[in-house]
Amino acid sequence: MHSLISASLFVSASGILSLIAGFLSSVVVARMLGAEGTGLTALALWVAITGAIVAGRGIPAVILRYISRQKDTAEARNGLVRIYYLKYMWPVFLVSSLFLLYGIYVHATDDPNSAFVWIIAGVTCIAYAQGHFVIAAEHGLGQFPKAAKKTALGSLLQIPITLTGAFLFGPAGAMLGYLARHLPQAFGLKQFRNPVRTQDAEISDQMVRYGNSNWISIILDSLIKTRVELVFIGLFFSVVDVGYFAAAVTFSSLILQLSFYMAAGLTPGFGKLFDDNATEQLKISYDRSLRWLSLLLLPVSLGGAAVMPELIPFAFGYDFLPAVPIAVILVFFSLPQALFSVPLAAMLAFENDRRLLFMNSFAAGGLITLNLIFTPMFGGIGAAVIRGVIGVAIFAWLAVYCYRRLGLAIDLSAQVRILISGMACAATAYAILLQQGGLAGLAIAIPVAGVVYVFFLRLTKSIPEADLKIVRDTFDRHVPNRFKPILRPALSVLGATGTSS
Repeated sequence: MHSLISASLFVSASGILSLIAGFLSSVVVARMLGAEGTGLTALALWVAITGAIVAGRGIPAVILRYISRQKDTAEARNGLVRIYYLKYMWPVFLVSSLFLLYGIYVHATDDPNSAFVWIIAGVTCIAYAQGHFVIAAEHGLGQFPKAAKKTALGSLLQIPITLTGAFLFGPAGAMLGYLARHLPQAFGLKQFRNPVRTQDAEISDQMVRYGNSNWISIILDSLIKTRVELVFIGLFFSVVDVGYFAAAVTFSSLILQLSFYMAAGLTPGFGKLFDDNATEQLKISYDRSLRWLSLLLLPVSLGGAAVMPELIPFAFGYDFLPAVPIAVILVFFSLPQALFSVPLAAMLAFENDRRLLFMNSFAAGGLITLNLIFTPMFGGIGAAVIRGVIGVAIFAWLAVYCYRRLGLAIDLSAQVRILISGMACAATAYAILLQQGGLAGLAIAIPVAGVVYVFFLRLTKSIPEADLKIVRDTFDRHVPNRFKPILRPALSVLGATGTSS
């Protein structure tokens, strides 16, 4: 469990920086380009990333799960990367060429600036695909600090390039910032080039089956977790309405992305425990991972929903007021969607990819059907409610399945204590904003609500002593000595006292 927490710390640190960069980029685009420019860039980015996922055929998931099973030699592990890379990238280039052709078509028949948006989206598709492949290999080998540094570098590049590009070239220039975000990861492939022998790599029938099942599951999961609603809103309404939903979904997407970063080490970590038949440790790690994810994200979800009416106009401007009710619904329901990354990782570790495929197929079918029925009538609000209902249903199904079929239980009493603390946090923020709105209200509500949340965590004893001991040990092992005096008071607030000097 120490290794899982250490991995989560490295990935989460870079992930938080990535989230900040993504959020600031969204604010820049909204402020400089308005709802229409926001809608265009959001739709192009979603299509580019979805295209990369579709073309990827589940290969990054195979690398993530099975690279550590190869012989403990560079020939075997780099050989596996080399074999799969060639199979992985040619469909990606094919999909990207479709973006290029569409861009040329739009240039000839419509707005040239919009054409360049789609051309850059095609290049972004390639960069995202290769970067995702490299990160999967690094995470599978436990190289979390190396992957985290590339993510951090891409995040630092994203903000100034988005700002400059949007100012000079509009939506097409803004897309350059999203492209720059994935370039450091994409260039990380060179570490796997040597040695080039591949005969020591082992590719089993199970790996092939796992990849195929996971491919479809990932496509369906991306429909559920990402911004597929943009397509329906764009189909039945205008690009301006797409912009409102894109702005509203920004904050819930931050929560989902943060859960992804925090849970990045779970699939290889759970998989190693499963391969070693460490059943009891796997049960403990499963429950602990869910508890910590809830502990970190619940105040963001409930508290975030409480502050959305003030935060949306502050961040994006009063032109985006129609996005407020959509954002409240999406952020409120983001927690169950974030939490199901843990049981999902457990099912992948147990190689229950077929069952996961069935669940994702059912959920995606329900999502599409409900959007076709209700989005034309209720617009973005209807799409937000549908996403929330589907997210709750998926998490409930996964949790019950893991309990009944895999023997992985959740400590419900601990979850209830965390929920009480999160409700106190949200109620505090809401009460303050009722009395004082605007920036001043946000400046007071957010830190005060955070203090109330920590107080209730201590009051309800939401964090077990065993978890606090792991936090102390991780702190002592991995935090540089020059930062310990600064960060130690935060551990004291949580109750993790007694760290070494």
